[in-house]
Amino acid sequence: MDNVQRIKMTSEKLRKASSLLLWITPALCALYWACFNELPEVMKAQPGIPGQAELTVLNKVLCFMATMVPAGVAMHGFAVLRGLFGLYATGEIFSERNVACYRKLGSTLLYWAGAVFVHTSLISLAVSVGMPKGQRHLTIAGGPIELAALFAGAVALVVSWVMDEARRIEEEQSLTI
Repeated sequence: MDNVQRIKMTSEKLRKASSLLLWITPALCALYWACFNELPEVMKAQPGIPGQAELTVLNKVLCFMATMVPAGVAMHGFAVLRGLFGLYATGEIFSERNVACYRKLGSTLLYWAGAVFVHTSLISLAVSVGMPKGQRHLTIAGGPIELAALFAGAVALVVSWVMDEARRIEEEQSLTI
C-alpha cells in the first residue's frame, strides 16, 4: 500500500471520528451537568465551582449553557476537521479547499481559547444563581490551556498561509511550458 492509499484510509477513519465527536459533544456535556451532584469530587473540580457544591436544576441548566460556549466552538472545529479529512479521503491533498480548512481551524482554535476563558466566568455566575447576597461570586481565570490554544491557532494560520503560497507556486509552475 502506498502513502496516498494510507492517507486516504486513515483520513476516512478520522473523518468518521470527527463526525462522532461533533454529535456526541453536546450529549456528553448534558450528561455531565445532569449527573453533576452524583459525580465523584475529582470530576467536579473546575475553576468557578466551589468544592462540595450541590447544584439545583436551574444551576445545572445554566452551567450546561455556559459549557456549550466552548463546546460549540469545539463542535465547529470538529466539523472543519471532518471536512478536511473528507478532502484527504478523496485524494484532495493540496488544494485551495484544504488551505481554507486550515485557515478555519486556526481561527477556531483562537476562538476556542477565548471561549474557554469566558466559560470560567459564566460557570461561576451560573453556580452563584440562587445564592444569597454575599455568597455570589465571579471567577476570572486563564492558564496554559488558553495559551496553548492561542499558540496552536497561530501555528495553524501560518501553516495555512505557507500551504496557500506553495499551492500558488505549484499552480504557476504547472502552467509554465
